[in-house]
Amino acid sequence: MGRKTTGAKLEREAVKCYLQQYHAAKQKKRILEERRRTLSAELRGPSTAPAFRATPSAKLVHPDGAGALVFQIADVEERIEAQQAEIARAVQNVMDLIDLLPMGSMERTVVEMRHIDSRKWERIASEVHMSRSRVIDYYNAALDDLAANEKSGEVIGVAGAQGKPTAKKNGKE
Repeated sequence: MGRKTTGAKLEREAVKCYLQQYHAAKQKKRILEERRRTLSAELRGPSTAPAFRATPSAKLVHPDGAGALVFQIADVEERIEAQQAEIARAVQNVMDLIDLLPMGSMERTVVEMRHIDSRKWERIASEVHMSRSRVIDYYNAALDDLAANEKSGEVIGVAGAQGKPTAKKNGKE
């Protein structure tokens, strides 16, 4: 039973990892947006270089200057756009996997709230009028159902073939 339990646990973790790709993509976009805000603030802010020097300096105070900041901001904006496309792909992948759960089931509701809406356990429990532990039980049941479903392997496998996260089985991808 140890080997079967370990295999089931690996499958379950693979499903959980796959479901988390949307949240991870949104988090990466938030980081890029914060980077853009920081660079924009640096561009708008006053220069830290002295306005006047009595003697010329051999070393430039800001060799890159504001022009470099503009290019950095443009680069970050391009990355944000690419990340937005990644978010769209990730949410579609997650929804394809969630579609394997029965429509209207509590398991599906909990997984959608957790992985599509990015809600915390306490908020999910409050919204479905259950205890946190009961909500987590439904979540774990959903993971088990998805791990046991043959079609989930196909969904995860197709996404893996397109360069998306794949489940690791027995230490191999």
